[in-house]
Amino acid sequence: MKTRKLILIIADLLLLALVVVQGIAKARDGVKNFKLDESPNEITITTPAETIKLSCQDEKWFINDQKYPALDYSVESIVESISSIRALDKVASVNENNLIKYELVAGKKITVEAKKDGKLLRSIEIGKSASSSSQSYITIDGGNNIYLASGSLRNTFDTSVKSLRSNTVWSYDANTLSSISIKKADGSEWGLTRVGSGDQTSWTISLPDTEVDSEKAKSFLESLAKLTASNWYADDVNADALGGELFLTVKLGHTFEIATLDIYKKAAQSDDEEDTYYAKSSESPYLFELSSYMAEKFNKNIEDVTK
Repeated sequence: MKTRKLILIIADLLLLALVVVQGIAKARDGVKNFKLDESPNEITITTPAETIKLSCQDEKWFINDQKYPALDYSVESIVESISSIRALDKVASVNENNLIKYELVAGKKITVEAKKDGKLLRSIEIGKSASSSSQSYITIDGGNNIYLASGSLRNTFDTSVKSLRSNTVWSYDANTLSSISIKKADGSEWGLTRVGSGDQTSWTISLPDTEVDSEKAKSFLESLAKLTASNWYADDVNADALGGELFLTVKLGHTFEIATLDIYKKAAQSDDEEDTYYAKSSESPYLFELSSYMAEKFNKNIEDVTK
């Protein structure tokens, strides 16, 4: 075999070996899956704007020390994102320049800690999104590597108390609603009661010698099964400070309990404005805004449910 040919063969073998070694190294620094064996019941999210503390009690999630009820689907997305992280590649080691480059610094990064009964399960620092918004640069559990992670982690965790807070004031099974009484600002008052269910349902109304239209009554009562706020006021705001006049006082019977609701109305000050409504309820310690649609759902007359 000629020397020149032998040299070419050896060079090819060396090149092949180098490719194999690089492939192995690349595989080691490639996709990594970080999965939790336990599900957290405490999550702290620190964004550049605020710190949010989520806690789970009796399978329900609450926000901060005020225990605001949280949106179930939003917290489920957060827990899922924490519990399984797919790192597509190691892009750099942790040092000052790289932390700045990938926005993993104070004022820009988002820090997440997940705990189970006080034990730290996972910590994540999330920097900027990649050119694809479905990828972000992160560090995991205080490690020395910066990873490119799949999934829109930046969007998931760049959130706020307002975004995570549930706007539900009450939500009942419509079939458990048994009565409604409504008192208006002029002092007039009427009430409706349902007994039984299905074909055995009977209705009574506060006006004597008046026949209830069972379909209208059922539709009205069950339309009140869910009440949502359009916005929550700050905890230190009270009804007196907001002005307006008492519009309706409502008592809704459900499963042997009574939920109360006081609705206030602020009349429009000009033709360019609309009337606004706010309310307080026995089902929440917090004052809240109501849409005009939601407020008017309760503003019914006895004629609306009778024949």
